[in-house]
Amino acid sequence: MSVVWTEDQRKVINIRNRNLLVSAAAGSGKTAVLVERIVSLITDKEHPVDVDRLLITTFTKAAAGEMKERIGKVLSERLKEDPHNEWLQRQESLVHRAQITTIHGFCLYVIRNHFHEIDLEPDFRIGDEGELKLLKEDVLRGVLESNYEQMSPEFAAFAKGYVSGKSDAKVAEMILSLYEFSMSYPWPMEWLTSGIRGYEIPDVQKMAEAPWMQPLVLHLRSVLADLVKKLRIAHVLTLEENGPDVYEKVIASDLAKFEELTACKNFLELYEKLTAVTYDRLPSSRGFSGDAGKLLRVKELRDQVKDTVKKINKQYFFASPEVMCGQVRRAEPMAKELVRLAIAFSEAFAAEKRRKNLVDFHDLEHFALEILVDAKTKQARAAAEEFRDMYEEIMIDEYQDSNHVQETLLRAISREERGAYNLFMVGDEDQSIYGFRAAWPQALME
Repeated sequence: MSVVWTEDQRKVINIRNRNLLVSAAAGSGKTAVLVERIVSLITDKEHPVDVDRLLITTFTKAAAGEMKERIGKVLSERLKEDPHNEWLQRQESLVHRAQITTIHGFCLYVIRNHFHEIDLEPDFRIGDEGELKLLKEDVLRGVLESNYEQMSPEFAAFAKGYVSGKSDAKVAEMILSLYEFSMSYPWPMEWLTSGIRGYEIPDVQKMAEAPWMQPLVLHLRSVLADLVKKLRIAHVLTLEENGPDVYEKVIASDLAKFEELTACKNFLELYEKLTAVTYDRLPSSRGFSGDAGKLLRVKELRDQVKDTVKKINKQYFFASPEVMCGQVRRAEPMAKELVRLAIAFSEAFAAEKRRKNLVDFHDLEHFALEILVDAKTKQARAAAEEFRDMYEEIMIDEYQDSNHVQETLLRAISREERGAYNLFMVGDEDQSIYGFRAAWPQALME
């Protein structure tokens, strides 16, 4: 029995020649749709694509195996209907070697074919979790011991601030956490050193203009826009028949204030206006004979607005901008030292892995990226051009679990720079399970 697709599903299956991002919730049949899209590309009457010219990535070997099995099953069913179709016969044989794999499986494929371009020994092996954990601990212990021996003024101040009693476990945890997070970015050392610049703020105005401040401003303006929507709903309720018209003037006043707040363009404006916001007292509703549910709803909406502003002020405006600026400047030496230690650990850990001819999952991603993209120019290398020629479409399942380096890597082999768009991404932000790997589910929302 043939599957009946919804209109939206059919669009996803049939759209061509553009990048497509599909946000699909659990239980929406996204895997079935993805398989059908793959089969539709393979069997397209005008431009059929060999299955081994598709790159299909997901996050587990089991999922990749299941995907390959499902595609093979559909092709077998099509062959039963048309047993003499030589094209389908070819695809059924090709599916076993198709690039339906995990992102790390693809990285390994890139490295195995181009290891000589990055001066990597071909007999490298992937370390197991326990081995790598012990190696990290040994390397980090060596880095810290070396710094204790040299005891620079900067390290002494850092240790004084974070070593508790005789334990430097907190320092070790901070270094490892920063290292791990940095490895989710395409060029970790650049990311680490650039982060220090965020602390170089001579005054309040420069702090308000800092790049790291802008996402907060956008977030706050978005929250304020939602509060305006709530107040508009409340105001409409006061004007409705049987509505609490006794509240109309106060709610209208609130609405005007918050509409003005949404016009704030920077952190300083938001601080000044939000910390000074006041509310008129709601008049007594004694004797109100209208809809009690509407009256209660208006009060609830207004309370939600007030509670949200209180939380914003507590979380983001806990001190004056001048005090915040001073705190950031005082944190600069500590941040610099933490970054220096993270870089020292990264270099020592990389050297030790090279000595043992050992790689981890971070290495797979970064070695593959090094093969595909020039770190200095950020331009595609010859290997990336080869993969662009090879893959007609790149399909990314569970896209919400991709991180920045994986995103950069897959875009490097797409045809975007050629003016052709062949990325197909499927995911669901609510199902992100790889936060510990610095996955980036927000990509679905951008």
